[in-house]
This record gives sequence, structure tokens and C-alpha cells, in this order.
Amino acid sequence: MPEGDPDRKFKGRCVVQGNDVKDENSHAAIFQELSSSPAALEAAKSVDAYGCIEGNETQQCDAQQAYVQSELGGTETWISLPKILRPASWAKYYEPVCILRLALYGHPDAGGYWERHCEEHLTSVGFVPVPDWRSTYWHAELKMLLMVYVDDFKMSGPSANFAKGWSMIRQKIKTDEPHAVT
Repeated sequence: MPEGDPDRKFKGRCVVQGNDVKDENSHAAIFQELSSSPAALEAAKSVDAYGCIEGNETQQCDAQQAYVQSELGGTETWISLPKILRPASWAKYYEPVCILRLALYGHPDAGGYWERHCEEHLTSVGFVPVPDWRSTYWHAELKMLLMVYVDDFKMSGPSANFAKGWSMIRQKIKTDEPHAVT
């Protein structure tokens, strides 16, 4: 896009450089290894099939900056910010470091903390985990079947219930606008 165009934007991603994580003694750091467990292919196909029932539909949306919506727990992690991201007041320091508070992409435990944050919120608004299908939920009142795959949400159910379903999810999880899956 040309300069001045309102649609012109730059995107970037700040990540933890996971191949160079050291402890206080310069040894390879060891974390809790809280791995995430995304939904299975069978869950995705079931959500699609449920959306094909007469009167139902399927919609999808993405979480915005998913991992950093959750706090990082476990082993305290200190990071060195690139010079371009450091506040001007840090110029007097040689190699300043700070505590990493949010589950930044690339951190070995980031996916697990995001998944925990997401599940806590979904269950607090009435979505119940489907037994034996990780990251898949049922909302009995709304008759909505929801699958979460990392930062993607796919939900099927009665067309009239989507506004309320997405509203409940968006109370604590920032997402893009949902759109129909065709």
C-alpha cells in the first residue's frame, strides 16, 4: 500500500528465542514443559458436521495475540529486549534484563499457559469440556459445539445463538470478528 493509505500497516512478531535459553549459571534452562494439547482432527470434523444440520451453521475466528493474553507462571524468566524495544531510560544500562510476565510465543511453556487461560474462561461462561476430546467444548444452553486449535476458534450450532456465544467468549478473550465457514 502506498504511504498515507489507511489500509497500510506493518505487522511484526516478538518471540522468545527458544534455542538460547539459559539459567542463572549459563546452563540450558529447564521449564515445566506445560505442553498444550490442541483439538484432534475428529473434533474438527464433528464441529463441521454439526454445522451442517438444518438450522445450524459454523463460524470461525482467531484470537488476537493469543499467548500474550495469558500470564506466564512457573519458572521465573528474565529476558533481554532488543535495543529498539527498550525504553529510552534504559540507555544508561549495558545489557538490561526484565521479567517476562506474559506467555510470549517461543517460550517453552507459553502454549500451556494460553490453553489454561482459554479453558478457564470458557468453562466460567458455561462451555463444558467434551470428555476425551481436548480443547473441544459443549454449551448446553446455547447448543453450541466449540473447538479451539491453538488460537483458532471454530463453533457450530443454531444460527440464532452465535451472537451470544461469541459475546461470552469475548468477555475475556480478544478475537477477530467471527466469520462463516463455507
